[in-house]
Amino acid sequence: MAISTVAIANLALSKIGTDSTIESLTENSAEANLCDLWMDRARIQTLEAFNWDFARIRGTLATHNDDPPVTWTYRYIYPADCIKALFIENSAGKTEDPIEYIVEQSTDGTKSILCDEVDAILIYTKDETRPTFYPEWFIEMLASVLGSKIAFALTGKLRMASLLRDEARQMAILAPAMAANEKQEGKPRDASHIRGRD
Repeated sequence: MAISTVAIANLALSKIGTDSTIESLTENSAEANLCDLWMDRARIQTLEAFNWDFARIRGTLATHNDDPPVTWTYRYIYPADCIKALFIENSAGKTEDPIEYIVEQSTDGTKSILCDEVDAILIYTKDETRPTFYPEWFIEMLASVLGSKIAFALTGKLRMASLLRDEARQMAILAPAMAANEKQEGKPRDASHIRGRD
């Protein structure tokens, strides 16, 4: 099956046990209307559930027009495509301590990031909308999340919605093990009190 938003919607429909499939999210059917209504939210919730490598990007943050409060040195614009901020890269190296930051609303009503790092680089989960980028594990989890949103409306069975929510939660627990297959980490870092002995 070609990977597409419609294909994922049909996977969700199969999970809830309907015999129906759809050709488009905009067709005139109850199944398509519900999938179209919930697809974006289901995708965002699935992206938020884990630090997915396929959706992880880094970018230099743009300076915000609002001045930072006195407790912080810099205020940056929160990236428009950011689903979840993960961490700010330490310019001194990846073995150094994490950079502290907070997210808050600015006076102009937009989200901003406050920190003390000049030219801060944020690593974050982006709102990846291209299904061809999705690994199988993500597709399966997204179909479960979507299925849990539309199950009761299509079947009248609360139990089915609950089962699919549980399935998605279980997949989120197992996701780190699946993602570990595509990375190589260095040796664990010594605690700060041990590093201070040098």
